[in-house]
Amino acid sequence: MRKIWIMAGMAATTMIVASAGAAPAAAAAPSTSSDAPRYASDVKTKAHSNRTGLGTLQMRYGKYKGKTWIWARIEKPTKLANDKYEITIVAQGTYLHKNIDGTSYTKAFEAKDGVKYYVCIAKINAATCTGGSLSWVY
Repeated sequence: MRKIWIMAGMAATTMIVASAGAAPAAAAAPSTSSDAPRYASDVKTKAHSNRTGLGTLQMRYGKYKGKTWIWARIEKPTKLANDKYEITIVAQGTYLHKNIDGTSYTKAFEAKDGVKYYVCIAKINAATCTGGSLSWVY
């Protein structure tokens, strides 16, 4: 069984999908960096979404030490977002969460061809996202 994220209307949810036959070989955990979001060059915003009452969710990417990295960021978070929400980025079944504290960002994943990346805002310790998620297959 594996966990996947889907977007249904305005709410992102998680569901468990049973694999038929043999389970696929586990992919290596993706590389992460806490320095990439702070020191990357040529930083761009791939997607963004204004979350009413919370701030603007962004999926960002940039170059750091010769590699491309992808992370989640929230711009202009509200007091409500700072107090009760976190931002999350997901890749290959690995979740990186960051409690929102001012304008904050998650650790970054190293970008890999064919991997789908998701970012979202969720209440702290919640099982689902608040509103839809942003996604990108690199």
